[in-house]
Amino acid sequence: MKKQRFILILSAVLAVGLAGCSSQNHKNQSNQKAALSANMQNSSSTASSTKKAHATKSLSDYQYKVPKKVADSKNYVKDGNLTSPSQFSYDRFGTEQTLTKIATNAAVLSAGNVSYKVNKVRVLKNTAKTSEAKTAAEQVLNISNIPDTYFTFVLNYTVTNKHNTTIALNGVQSVKTDAGQTMTTADQLSDSSAGNKIPANESATFVMNGYLYDYQSKPAKKLFINFGSLFDTHGKKISDSPNRKLIVKLD
Repeated sequence: MKKQRFILILSAVLAVGLAGCSSQNHKNQSNQKAALSANMQNSSSTASSTKKAHATKSLSDYQYKVPKKVADSKNYVKDGNLTSPSQFSYDRFGTEQTLTKIATNAAVLSAGNVSYKVNKVRVLKNTAKTSEAKTAAEQVLNISNIPDTYFTFVLNYTVTNKHNTTIALNGVQSVKTDAGQTMTTADQLSDSSAGNKIPANESATFVMNGYLYDYQSKPAKKLFINFGSLFDTHGKKISDSPNRKLIVKLD
């Protein structure tokens, strides 16, 4: 019940209003997760002493205060634009995010009149400093009990619509790793593209976050991304899922 209350509050305050091609419930869930995901990458943390919030405090009102001695570190990046390994930042919920790997990946997948291009992929080591940080991560990634320290990938990609009409995206169907892990938006994965519309001959950029299980002892080196079907603005399917996967290297 506590988690449901959080979701209702976040839906009202943080929802980004994505239009969808699937059911209303699925659209609302995507909105909530996309908003939380964006805020987990929020770089507006403020240097000050840390004050623990009450367990029932709304996540929508929470703003983590970065301790001054942490903010004074040469590796701390206030705006969250991590460009070198060992640099770190904080999201607004109190997750310390340290850049482990970064790659400019030229992976491209063309499927009919739509193409998917990876712009950048990063691997982050995440350390939750507050209970709010864990709650936010669990909701974004649909994990019931996330560890205090865990690894994620953050992938920025662009979808180009070469159709002569607007398309509606149904998001990513699944992501698999070469380490044997499978992620979906119902389990360990968040994707901001689901429900978005792209006008004819235009492009849009999205972000995907995934939980990398057991990464420290068995690091994944590749992602195999399976994109979903495409629809028109009336919900009619334009094309099935691509018959090939987009392969992304993490090293």
